[in-house]
Amino acid sequence: MNQPNRRWVRWARILGVGAMLATSATALAGFTPSMNEKPMPAWAMVYGTEKPEQKPTMLLFGVVQPGYSYIQASPPGATTVVGNGQFKFYRLRPGVRGSIGPNIDYYFLAEFGNNPANPNSGVVGHAHVLDGSVTLNYIPGVHVEVGQMLVPFGEEGLTAAGVLPWVNYSPATYNIDYNEFASAPLPNAIAGPGNGLFNGGREMGVMAFNQFVHGPLAVDYALGYFNGTGLSQTESSMNHPDQGFVHGGVDFGPFGLAGSYEAGRQVIAAGPGAYPGESFHQNKYAIDVRFGNYTKDPFWLWYEYQHANNGQPSSQGNGAARGWFAAAGFRPAKKFMGVFRYSTYDTENLASVTGGALGPVFAPYYGVPPTPANPTGHAFVTSNVSLDQDSLVGVYLARKGVRYYVEFDHTTYNHSAAPTDNAVSVMLSVPFGARLLH
Repeated sequence: MNQPNRRWVRWARILGVGAMLATSATALAGFTPSMNEKPMPAWAMVYGTEKPEQKPTMLLFGVVQPGYSYIQASPPGATTVVGNGQFKFYRLRPGVRGSIGPNIDYYFLAEFGNNPANPNSGVVGHAHVLDGSVTLNYIPGVHVEVGQMLVPFGEEGLTAAGVLPWVNYSPATYNIDYNEFASAPLPNAIAGPGNGLFNGGREMGVMAFNQFVHGPLAVDYALGYFNGTGLSQTESSMNHPDQGFVHGGVDFGPFGLAGSYEAGRQVIAAGPGAYPGESFHQNKYAIDVRFGNYTKDPFWLWYEYQHANNGQPSSQGNGAARGWFAAAGFRPAKKFMGVFRYSTYDTENLASVTGGALGPVFAPYYGVPPTPANPTGHAFVTSNVSLDQDSLVGVYLARKGVRYYVEFDHTTYNHSAAPTDNAVSVMLSVPFGARLLH
């Protein structure tokens, strides 16, 4: 079954190169975005602010994204292929937003679907509060947001659900920005939630932000301090995780550049449980480079890089994760868009593989059994798990923001026993909004 996989990969890459060549040809033909076009709005402004109104306002809004996914796994050397399909909600998000006079805005958004922002909804059977914040606009040039909010890290994770030009997040965003790369390098666990400081891209705290626009030039910033316990107040066993955040971005016409940095520490509560009194610490950063507006331009280019270092308690070791994607989009007609995205993701863990309760789990996979010279198992090894992913996406943009998506992802796992995956995702995205009070 390896031959069909190689053929699909070859066709995916040929089509991807063709999309990029078509992009270049279009640019040469004079269809480049105008240098005078209005810069893209900063996503913190989109989520946190309203138009100044003297009277209270309220808008019921949200997005419904039902779909179907089929994943075909081909283990190395296997003679059979394992496939499974599932109807699902990629996102099911109702929200309410508005203002209380000219100086106070509010924003609430919940998630009922099972996805990286709400990974346990299918098990626990309830929604998560994604965002619940109030923005104060009393200081000229500064918006102050208080509550649980979407931290403006990588732009992919920030992009509104009904605008994102693909169905599935890149592996780096899924692991580093949203769920955090796994604290313990379990076999093939490169997409599982770990003990990261920022859960689901959201946190509880306070953030100052703004964007200044002058013609084709726009500059935005954000500074935040967070010490909640993650998305919807989970991971309550950790006491007072303190996290700092800084973001800056500049746009000039179709060109955009942004960078973000986060750092923080969590201390485990004293008492029973794993690692009492010990701490987790992490720092991470993201860089985004864009040409063109992926929400409307005839073609666009987008590159994003993310990196994280995760320090675990002494018995667990340390880890690093990094990943990036490069994407190109092209509209052969006004309502149709084709996208090619190439993604990579890599983890590098320094972990105890022979000692403690996890020793028997790690040792068989990394080949470091206990020895008479080291019976307590203080040996550490470096393990690398990485993947490469090719994605082809087709989008039909119907009226009033309705979008139809189909996406093919081919994922190859390196330095791992994980199978090669071929996944097809189909999704219908329907946004809604109804003015309740104006």
